[in-house]
Amino acid sequence: MEAEKPFKILSIDGGGIKGVFPAKFLTCLEEEIGPGNIHKHFDLICGTSTGGIIALALSLGIPAKEVLKLYQENAKKIFGSKNWNIIKRPFYDNKPLEGLLKDIFKQNHDTDDHPRIADALKRTRLLIPTYSLVDGSTQVLKTPHTSDLIIDKHVPMYMVAMATSAAPTYFNAYSNQFTRIDSGTIEDFSNKVDGGVYANNPSMLGIIEATTRLEQKLENIKLLSLGTGQYKYEEAKKKKIWPVLYWLAKKRIIEMFMQSQAQLVHNSVELLHRFNDDFIYKRVDLEFNHNFKVEMDDTDPNKLNKLVEKSARIFQYEGKYVLDTFCVSNLTTT
Repeated sequence: MEAEKPFKILSIDGGGIKGVFPAKFLTCLEEEIGPGNIHKHFDLICGTSTGGIIALALSLGIPAKEVLKLYQENAKKIFGSKNWNIIKRPFYDNKPLEGLLKDIFKQNHDTDDHPRIADALKRTRLLIPTYSLVDGSTQVLKTPHTSDLIIDKHVPMYMVAMATSAAPTYFNAYSNQFTRIDSGTIEDFSNKVDGGVYANNPSMLGIIEATTRLEQKLENIKLLSLGTGQYKYEEAKKKKIWPVLYWLAKKRIIEMFMQSQAQLVHNSVELLHRFNDDFIYKRVDLEFNHNFKVEMDDTDPNKLNKLVEKSARIFQYEGKYVLDTFCVSNLTTT
């Protein structure tokens, strides 16, 4: 009997401008398999926030190096003009990012319209987490890879990207309208917040989608999970009072929530791997320390260049395993 082909998942964490880390790792991967070809090697691509932007780009065949270039050349445009009147507005205006995303997605699409989720290249399945304040609930935007997924396919990709990356305090919750492909009806797409508030590491969402809706056995899954760099929050000093400003300063509370969720998912998936050797799991990430740390809204080109260099060095050590495990010559055909 012919062996069942493995079901391969690519998962990319959120992390703002730290998306240069997975973007560079994927760029190195593309240097071996060809630019714009990553989507051909994976059956499901999951991405949150900056990882969602990368996932959407990959699904259109946009080379990872183009996303890396977008981040490196526009960090100051996205995060350059900081607002300190935080009582009235968030730290940053989301319009520059929206303009950049419209351009990069549309210039790689062969019609005058903005590409929608349904325009992901053939066989590319997507999961993009966001949070809907209208419903007060989690919302995972998906390609129409099964017959019951009939709504999300109408949403333009740039809106999906803006929704999943609308990090609280950094940007406004994202709102817009789109026109349905079939009927021309105008639909609201309102008050969406960064999926990182509950799924900064979307790996588990990918596993659940694969084992339920896509009817895959866990032992048939290969999962490549790319982080954006983690910094462990440690506070050994005793404090009688932990004031609100302590948690707001340096955005500790946002980063801690997102990083702790990512760590929990990694630990949980690692546990699944330990109890099922046939389930292949590879996590690629970087741990920051007091000598080197990059913030979600960092614009220092020296720091970003060093993060890119560190990603390339990690690929030097991990690249062969990733290529052999996830990018063998027999491309995905499901």
